Amino acid sequence: MTSVAAPRSLTERLYRALRAEILSGRFTPGQRLRPSELAQGHGVSLNVVREALNRLSGEGLVEASPQLGFAVVQLSVEDLDDLTALRSLVESSAIRTSVGQGSLGWETELVAAHHRLAGTVMTRPDSPDELTTEWMQAHNDFHAATMSACGNRRLIALTAALGESSAIYRHWSQAYDHGRRDIAAEHRAIFEAALAHDAELACRRQSEHIQRTAGIIVAARRARELTSATPESA
Repeated sequence: MTSVAAPRSLTERLYRALRAEILSGRFTPGQRLRPSELAQGHGVSLNVVREALNRLSGEGLVEASPQLGFAVVQLSVEDLDDLTALRSLVESSAIRTSVGQGSLGWETELVAAHHRLAGTVMTRPDSPDELTTEWMQAHNDFHAATMSACGNRRLIALTAALGESSAIYRHWSQAYDHGRRDIAAEHRAIFEAALAHDAELACRRQSEHIQRTAGIIVAARRARELTSATPESA
């Protein structure tokens, strides 16, 4: 039993480490991920590396090719347009239902989730373009809370999956924007509309929120920043 649990634990740790490195920009879009180098660097077997990379591939953060191996997913304006449109559609449905039938218990959870998000450090002074792991988790929890009372488990799972697919775009949007955007105010506006049970306003503010993220990426593309190794080199 221990021999089975140990590789699973190693895979989980490596998966979390690689995921954090991709979402923090330490591995850039399109960068090759060589299993042998990762195995040596992290002191694990090739099987552990491949399992972790396959899991990241399933989340859309890594691309797997029989010829080229593994690479960080490329940022694509076309994919981002599709993702943004689908998120607006699906999340609006979940929020509208959740806000419409949310109970006092839901309101309490929503207040707590927004309080945690507002009180969590988003970036650190030495890495102003890098979202902290703690903030990303609080961010996910807040948005999940706005939709948690919709009562449809499949819809909730779909919104979570779409949120995961958006994570890499969220990081690069922050990096390209250099902190000019008032994300805290956007979250507060969504929170206030949801807590007031104004479903249409909450949906509109949520759609505007995710469209701003996409707009920053598209603007970067037009400025030929998107294909740069880092925002600073553009």
